[in-house]
Amino acid sequence: MDWLEEIALRDRIEINAVLSSKTIDDLKTDPRRGRADRLKRVKEQIRRLRYPRLAAAEEEIRTRIQALKLQPEIRLSVPAGLEGGRLQVEFSAASAAELRDAANRLARAAAAPQAAEIFALLAGQPVDEK
Repeated sequence: MDWLEEIALRDRIEINAVLSSKTIDDLKTDPRRGRADRLKRVKEQIRRLRYPRLAAAEEEIRTRIQALKLQPEIRLSVPAGLEGGRLQVEFSAASAAELRDAANRLARAAAAPQAAEIFALLAGQPVDEK
């Protein structure tokens, strides 16, 4: 409710107008999703409306993580709300060779320009769009 009130105040609209927007209405009535999933998605959309710069930074980071084209065994993520400004790395291996391969792939990803851009975004710095 706090987010809805803040959005309404900032945008000078009624809370009902926020909740009846097409995006939120589509999420509320999506027949492919269960009630809990619809609620989760509506709450996420409200968060995105309340914190548009944070949501944009999160999306930019996601885009750059995908651009690294890492194997599914290597997962990069950031905490919700970009708390702590740190990148989380998780990978799995079933042998020493797989571990070496994952470490090499991760090292190549760390040297890619997207990695530097991810850390710049985490630090709140602007990144040149190409």
